[in-house]
Amino acid sequence: MATIQEALAIAVQHHQGGRVEVAAGIYRQILQVAPRQADALHLLGVALRRQQPAMAVRLIREALTHNPELAEAHINLANVLQDLGRPGEAAASFRRALALRPELDGAWGGHAFAQRMLGRLDASVADYRRAVRLAPGLAETRNGLANALQDLKRYGEAALCYRHALALEPTHASASNNLSIALRELRRPEEALLWQCRTVARDPAFAAAHTSLGITLQELGRLDEAAACHARAIACEPGLTAAYNNLGNTHQAQNRLDAAIVQYCHALHTDPDSPDAHRNLGIGLLVAGRFAEGWREYEGRLRCKDAPVLADLPKPRWGGEALAGRRILLHSEQGLGDTIQFCRYAPLVAARGGQVVLGVQPSLTRLLHGMRGVAEVRSGGVPLQAFDLHIQMLSLPGLFGTTLGSVPAQVPYLYPEPEMAARWAERLGRLTGLRVGLVWAGSPGHGNDKNRSVRLDAFAPLAALPGVTLVSIQKGPSEGLAADPPGGMPLVNLSPDIADFADTAAIAANLDLVICVDTSVAHLCGALGRPTWVLLPFAPDWRWMLEREDSPWYPTMRLFRQERPGDWSGVLARVAEALRARTGG
Repeated sequence: MATIQEALAIAVQHHQGGRVEVAAGIYRQILQVAPRQADALHLLGVALRRQQPAMAVRLIREALTHNPELAEAHINLANVLQDLGRPGEAAASFRRALALRPELDGAWGGHAFAQRMLGRLDASVADYRRAVRLAPGLAETRNGLANALQDLKRYGEAALCYRHALALEPTHASASNNLSIALRELRRPEEALLWQCRTVARDPAFAAAHTSLGITLQELGRLDEAAACHARAIACEPGLTAAYNNLGNTHQAQNRLDAAIVQYCHALHTDPDSPDAHRNLGIGLLVAGRFAEGWREYEGRLRCKDAPVLADLPKPRWGGEALAGRRILLHSEQGLGDTIQFCRYAPLVAARGGQVVLGVQPSLTRLLHGMRGVAEVRSGGVPLQAFDLHIQMLSLPGLFGTTLGSVPAQVPYLYPEPEMAARWAERLGRLTGLRVGLVWAGSPGHGNDKNRSVRLDAFAPLAALPGVTLVSIQKGPSEGLAADPPGGMPLVNLSPDIADFADTAAIAANLDLVICVDTSVAHLCGALGRPTWVLLPFAPDWRWMLEREDSPWYPTMRLFRQERPGDWSGVLARVAEALRARTGG
């Protein structure tokens, strides 16, 4: 008759050979004879990890009560806890293993993963680096390190680590796919495409790789192919929430709004708590003008990975109740244009009896000082003692029940400083003809900038129109072009005179018209009540909706839309025709 140790050795042999059920049966036989045998308890827990994880946790914990110095049991307990989505407990178990055996590379790697799941990314990177030093030949550890770096948006370092992992294990599908994502973030979509094609060719059932390939194809403007890739991902893994989300995004880029909304709903069916799906569905509903539903779903953005830190302020979040003299912080959370668009709600908040503090980007502070309903304007960090409650500006439309018919669209709600406006009136009064401000490019860092910005030379036909004087109020990396316009097109360059939005406002107040792409200046001029023509890409941002030429947010605005993706020539031809009609030329 075999001893307990001999039976254990036989069970382990079966376990390592993949005959898990046979091994589990032997572990159970041992425990009938020796119920406190720690190794049998531990290994039976490991055998049940996939099918009965809760039982696995109980068994391994019982094993550790009998032998608390079993480092491998602490690691395996941590692994099961990771599977159960309990990274805090997993991290504690990994730490207990490392206290017993500090040289365990698997424990360092596991602890690093738990730290990453807990959002402690710098600590995760440090732990992964320790694991790599202990076992430099493990591709999976280098892939984990790269993932943590990717989460930190350190895409160059991440790409290098993915390449190291692939040098060790060229068929590592996850590293290959993740490398392509890093390359896409580094704005190298063609190289990303090569890696993604290799990945799906090597592993045709890898659903995440198919949908990642679809994202890259969408960035390259190949929308039909992108949609097909997302559909393949869904066929491979029908429960993959990201694939439905991404297919919805592709349909939205095709202006197939109803189809996009359907896919976002599918995403929420697979994961009802998905922040990305709620946000995306909210955007789709807002584009469709279904504001009541849209604002509610759009709140999901606050739980997305890229949600602003201010969303977690340790002060109560306002829920729309009477304020009774309390100070409330309305803080920006996205771009400059969003702040300009939604600061309009400040007087409505003040009417609830509160003292409104605006927390905004530095370039907006001078412009917003003195705004009606605002007690104070701050930029940078706002001390906690400066307010009692807070709310994100983009949550205000939902709190006030804004519908398409009740947008607070009274303009102007922003004003230039009178002295500055007077100085610019004198200077701009020397120009002849229709004075037309021009902004042709947004921030290059914006995710959709390649679709919304226009080459300056595309505006040359406007500059040639009789009775029209184009004036550059462009800021950012593209403003240097105004000093030496392409083809010698006539352009008055005021860009160097602009320090912030207060300067832009004073200039815009003295222009007859502003023509701009979808950037913050469009919102500024709309808020000033100035005539503004906005050039929109085929699939516009949600606030411009579809098809209409006017904006419910800005009554003095006219929208010129692309009829085909990437085609600005038709847009500018219509703008030129409208300018000729305006000047009588």
